[in-house]
Amino acid sequence: MNKYTAAFDGLKFSASTRDFAIALASASNSHLTGIFLDDQTYTSYKIYDLVLDDGVSEHRLKKFKAEDNNLRHQAADKFEQECIVSKIHYNIHHDRNIAINELLHETMFSDLLIINSGESFTHHEEKYPTRFIRDVLSNTQCPVLLTPPVYKEIEMLIFLYDGQPASIYAMKSFSYLFPQYKNLPIEVLCIKPIESDIHLPHNKLIKEFLKRHYENVTYTVLKGIPEVEIINHLHFENKNFLPILGAYRRTMLSRWFKSSMADAIIKSFTVPLFIAHNK
Repeated sequence: MNKYTAAFDGLKFSASTRDFAIALASASNSHLTGIFLDDQTYTSYKIYDLVLDDGVSEHRLKKFKAEDNNLRHQAADKFEQECIVSKIHYNIHHDRNIAINELLHETMFSDLLIINSGESFTHHEEKYPTRFIRDVLSNTQCPVLLTPPVYKEIEMLIFLYDGQPASIYAMKSFSYLFPQYKNLPIEVLCIKPIESDIHLPHNKLIKEFLKRHYENVTYTVLKGIPEVEIINHLHFENKNFLPILGAYRRTMLSRWFKSSMADAIIKSFTVPLFIAHNK
């Protein structure tokens, strides 16, 4: 039995993350842990909301804290009630220290992290992917499934493949975690440089591997710049697809200069996204 971990901001509860997590756990008979990141330095109110003419209002502070606690408890209750209805194995953690630190620690003991791609744990709006999600993807200790704003049943898988260990590791991780998808349509999408041939890298070996896991696989090889060709290709897909990709951990310096393929997909589509690091 795998252990899936779903992470939530109790002040801005993601029903989509809950629905994806429960559906996936139910289909694979996995245990689901709901992590509520109740970071005590993060609140729904701002400091100036507490200030009156005579200074900080203790009454307002007490009132706002109680409202936040109530919101967090309601979020956990929503998650728990759906788990009960779905009859899955589950438990709940309330982590009250710094959210990113608590979450990364939890990923050390998880087979999969499920989290909404818009989580930020801030008051202000951020562009996708948020700084919090960038930190998660750079430092997680397990594969990650990013969820979109609205839950839709997955109808097709798209493996982004370049012949490198990272993309193959992502395929393996996904196939081990989600055996229930073996009958879905699968596309293996490979982008090669303009000057190269159109042969699939490690053609015989990759087909031999995927044949053991999936029934319906097609292979597409295109030429051009991956960040451009992949996005253009996905725009023509009319099914609810799930891209699967691998990524190396990158240094802080390199992240300043180049967005990852994951960033490009998050910005362009409202679809779930599976990412696994080749460590």
